[in-house]
Amino acid sequence: MLEYEDMPLIGQNMESLFLPDDIEIFYPNILNLTLKGNGFEGEALLRKGSGATIFVHISTSLYSDNEMGYDLLIFAIQDISLLKKMEKECQRPERAMGLEIITDQISHQIRNPIVSIGGFALRLAKAQVSPKEYARYIEIIHNEAKRLEYLIDRLVELAKVHHGRFSSATLGNIFERLMYLLERQNKGDMPKIIFPDAKTLPVEEFYCDPELVALAISCIVKNSLEAIKDNGKVFLSSKIEGDRIIIKVKDDGCGIGPESLPFIFDPFFTTKFNSLGLGLTMARRIVNEHKGSIDVYSIPDQGTEVTITLPRERRREVRRRLIVENKDKK
Repeated sequence: MLEYEDMPLIGQNMESLFLPDDIEIFYPNILNLTLKGNGFEGEALLRKGSGATIFVHISTSLYSDNEMGYDLLIFAIQDISLLKKMEKECQRPERAMGLEIITDQISHQIRNPIVSIGGFALRLAKAQVSPKEYARYIEIIHNEAKRLEYLIDRLVELAKVHHGRFSSATLGNIFERLMYLLERQNKGDMPKIIFPDAKTLPVEEFYCDPELVALAISCIVKNSLEAIKDNGKVFLSSKIEGDRIIIKVKDDGCGIGPESLPFIFDPFFTTKFNSLGLGLTMARRIVNEHKGSIDVYSIPDQGTEVTITLPRERRREVRRRLIVENKDKK
């Protein structure tokens, strides 16, 4: 199971099975709970002899041999990789339904530019056209090809959302990444975006993928920028409330009509010309991946406020906080 046949574990410390991130807190907590006689029951991700990881269930207990004068810590390790795979399979019906909707919409989005490219290419092949018409047809074909390329790029981004790399980060880390993304998207021109003062941002760390969170916020900001008029503004704010991270994007744009509001997170739903309608879909998928929520409040002709709420921690307490024995307890 652990693939240590050629690398015997006899004489090795048990911590060699744990991932580096779990050696400082999680593994000592398991030992502490076991030595106190309570034992430990729970899931863990261990390291195989090959370097790969494996999901296991660990059950520990303490055996004291008074005659010999030593204690034995017993670790019972069970492979639950198949169980984890079955959990993912149970989630497939919901994903399959979403995939069916996306596939149907993709076929529509791809068909239109392909028909245009094919039609104008056929005209160029069969008809004698003037240099002016030739240049016009080539431009149309080029624009439709770029549209297809843009669609593929967005779909690839959407597909990659499930591969988050979670680590400790601060709101400052996220807004730094967000500023970088928005500068690239807007070619450095961001006078309409009002960022929070970096000095006022909370410094507490929380567990997330900062790049994905920044990407989700940038998708929302892009929508807000498209909704505001020449003198409009997009305001960003954030705070920590208890065990929640709250990030808000507010604009004073055209707002969203009540007839459109229920569908804004659906793939390819858009009321804008020449827009794919994948930005908010991507934002929600990222927030869902973080076990968070995203809420939208909008008034037509007044503006929209989008609130992202994320949990400060995804990890169990036993993995992130050392258990300290109360010495006063008798």
